[in-house]
Amino acid sequence: MSAAYLSLCFLSFLVYSWFLQLIPRRRDFDYVIILGAGLIGGEKISRLLSQRLDKAIEVWRKDPTPPVMIPSGGQGTDESLPEARAMAAYLVSHGIPEEKILAEPRSRTTSENLKFSRELIRSDISGNNPMQVSGSPYVAIVTSNYHVYRALRYARRSGFTATGIGAPVAAYYWPSALMREFAAIHAEKKHAVLLIAGWILCMLPFIVFAFG
Repeated sequence: MSAAYLSLCFLSFLVYSWFLQLIPRRRDFDYVIILGAGLIGGEKISRLLSQRLDKAIEVWRKDPTPPVMIPSGGQGTDESLPEARAMAAYLVSHGIPEEKILAEPRSRTTSENLKFSRELIRSDISGNNPMQVSGSPYVAIVTSNYHVYRALRYARRSGFTATGIGAPVAAYYWPSALMREFAAIHAEKKHAVLLIAGWILCMLPFIVFAFG
């Protein structure tokens, strides 16, 4: 029963993660945040990261008013430059104008990606690089498809609403990546409590039967 319960929870998470990719969205974004994913050899764009960047470039090209791109990622101990710098260079090499790029090179976690990117957006709107954005800016977060749900949760925690856009990943990589996301989400206190409470409710009839 425990295995069946966990399998059902994972299946629900899988379906919801897939559903997030199908939600219709407008195309006229003001900002597109691209989450980093590590560099090969400390300086080269990995396949996983290039998939995110290519997806963001696709979004930029389809937007009627091309948005500001925010590559987000700091410098790891094994990296010779911040991920954001390497990502910005990739964007420029694929036709994105430098004036349309705001690199965020400080973050080390997904939570910091969103926190520091939001600070950049607020600074940009307030006047460091004046833009005419009426009301709340329309923001997209581009990451790997399995990572969209958690990225949007962290965005809400950072105080802004965004649209999640998932980049495809290799079929062999997706199941294990989604299981890691499931574990990461349920390591959070709120989700852990709900998971345990649900398990107790499912097991309660058997516990009563066994000890009643």
